[in-house]
Amino acid sequence: MYWADRVAKEIIDSGKFKPYWVDDMFTPSGFAHIGSLRGPLVHDLIYKALKHAGVEATFSFVINDFDPIDGLPEDLQKDFSKYLGFPLRQAPSPKEGFESFAAYFADDFKNVLASLGVKPVFYSSYDMYHEGKFDVAVRIALDDADKIQDIYQKVSGSKKKEAGWLPLQVICENCGKLGTTRVHNWDGKTVAYTCEINMVKWAQGCGHSGRISPFGGNGKLPWKVDWPAHWMVLGITIEGAGKDHASAGGSMDIARQLVKEVFHIDQPYNFPYEHFLIGGKKMSSSKGLGFKARDAQALLPVEVARFLFTRTDYRQALEFDPMGTMAIPDLFDEYDRCYESWIEGSNEDFARVFEMSLIGDPPPKEKTLLPRFRDVVNYIQMPNIDILKKYAEINGKELTKTETDIINERVKYARIWLEKYAPDEFKLQISETLPEKAKDLTEEQKEFLVKAVNLIEQNDDPEKLQLALYNLTKELKADAKKSFSALYIALIGKEFGPKAAWFLLQYPKEKVINRLKEAAK
Repeated sequence: MYWADRVAKEIIDSGKFKPYWVDDMFTPSGFAHIGSLRGPLVHDLIYKALKHAGVEATFSFVINDFDPIDGLPEDLQKDFSKYLGFPLRQAPSPKEGFESFAAYFADDFKNVLASLGVKPVFYSSYDMYHEGKFDVAVRIALDDADKIQDIYQKVSGSKKKEAGWLPLQVICENCGKLGTTRVHNWDGKTVAYTCEINMVKWAQGCGHSGRISPFGGNGKLPWKVDWPAHWMVLGITIEGAGKDHASAGGSMDIARQLVKEVFHIDQPYNFPYEHFLIGGKKMSSSKGLGFKARDAQALLPVEVARFLFTRTDYRQALEFDPMGTMAIPDLFDEYDRCYESWIEGSNEDFARVFEMSLIGDPPPKEKTLLPRFRDVVNYIQMPNIDILKKYAEINGKELTKTETDIINERVKYARIWLEKYAPDEFKLQISETLPEKAKDLTEEQKEFLVKAVNLIEQNDDPEKLQLALYNLTKELKADAKKSFSALYIALIGKEFGPKAAWFLLQYPKEKVINRLKEAAK
């Protein structure tokens, strides 16, 4: 059984977790990295599996835009450092046309999710606090501050907070910062606070002290309390987390204990999911490791990108490193295997993976030519090949619209792969400098290159040039295979390549001639 269907069955069979409300969250503090997509996709797949099982379900996605800015992307550090400590929603947008810092990055992530078929109901944490929806949760947390601190200590082993600690931060009435305030007194109506100058390393407070109502968006609960408060406020019954949050004594354990002992609601269904890894390392925006989520469409067709997440059980790490590897061609091969299973009904699990990867309307459920990605890569580097005609010949009949669309899409992404990600041995393009291998050319091969220059200068027709090059090998009484190999070694550092004349004539003649002369020296 497909993993999301298994999870949905377990939820339904338990008789708990009703109404079925799936939720996930995102803090819009910068462009999300591609690893940030795992959470939304895992939740979306479980939500869809619940729907497919015939039950009513809701899928929400909370934008944590009331969090303080506690770090900045490198390109914004100069102009936006003055906003550190401010709520994300109250700092200006880095780009015109957006209401705030949070809106700019949230809008980008929402567009990425929509492109991958993830379309939850979005909620703003900032709005919910300011609309008073968290007022009850804030009051409970302030009244039970001692119990919350005890749970922190019991679950995570953390040290006891300073005397008078309260689980809340308020927006300083003087400087507007949230991340620098310490709340230290609660009288049932207002809280006392100080905007501490050196409380955190990433922002400086103004030193102002005052009293303020904690309600109506004046204050925000700390993350470990805010998370279960969201479950209470919205009625969340199903929400997982990355394994860093779900580790023993982590924020998920604390949140679940707070639900039980402080907020007095049922614990939601929990599914700790593994990370998205590149080269065995976790994605990290702050460390610059990984690709931006917004780059997903520039990397893969949207349904293949969704398939990357769909195919892998949430309990398994998702390893994907496209740089200089065969990860992308291999992913297309897996996708095609599942596509064919869906058409033929040959493997139920593979077919289900493909079905859950669909974003728009399903393609016709009929035998379809699926050109292997690595074959497309080879064909597009051969100037004498019309790829649609080539696949019509392979197919033995006219291509359908679906097949034509698939081929054209793969041509697009094969070009991207060759340009940005492919190992060097797959790139049949003139190298920037003379390949090291050219030093091993024999005198016979060098003589062929010298005379080939004259033929290239005289011929613009690939058919005539190809024949002339072949006749040259006869004239020199040279080995034809080794002679043509000299051309490829000089240009691309390989002993083979596309049909020589067509390959040579796709580049400026001067560039080709200069390279052959250089190799012949």
